[in-house]
Amino acid sequence: MRKGLLSVLVGFILLACGDGNVVIPEDPQIQFEKDSIEMIEYLLMNDYSEDEIGNTTNGIRYVILDSGSMTSIDESDFVEFNYIGKTLGDTIFDTSIQEIGDSLKAHYEENPFVLDNDTIEVFQFTSYDPLFITYSSSGWTIPTGQGGYIPGFAEGMAATFKYLKVGGRVLILIPSGRAYGRNGSGVFIGPNTPIAFELRPIKVTKQ
Repeated sequence: MRKGLLSVLVGFILLACGDGNVVIPEDPQIQFEKDSIEMIEYLLMNDYSEDEIGNTTNGIRYVILDSGSMTSIDESDFVEFNYIGKTLGDTIFDTSIQEIGDSLKAHYEENPFVLDNDTIEVFQFTSYDPLFITYSSSGWTIPTGQGGYIPGFAEGMAATFKYLKVGGRVLILIPSGRAYGRNGSGVFIGPNTPIAFELRPIKVTKQ
């Protein structure tokens, strides 16, 4: 009985905050389910069939856009690849491809992005270097200096690069809990926002 009363009290504490505002704790599972629905809807609206959509245990969805026809990717290979990061509204927020980045920068110079009545300089890319990652039996090893990847990024690569050769392309969709979570990131990625990356392996060095 006392245990039950304690649970009730904890519930009231969570709901009461400061000046009387009601705070409802977020449920990660509910958000995960919302993200999953949004990701599937995005893929189906872009004419990918259910048979083409892969899924990891952490809810990352992926589609092999092009398997490629050049060098295969095996364990211990040193892989160089380009990427495009975007929201599920197809707004690009990051890329390693200079042609795309320069085009976006020019667009926003002509059409400034405005937030809270202030002009935001959205694209400030100074380099468009590809990323380099080594694959091993324990997963992707990220070299020093390339840290900061969200969990879903490496998970998406581990699940899909084994199906690719150089010249291929894969689209991975990452639920917010494996991306930038409740805080979001930057101008375009709001709180609890699932995101997508298109990854393109461009060179493989055999170890």
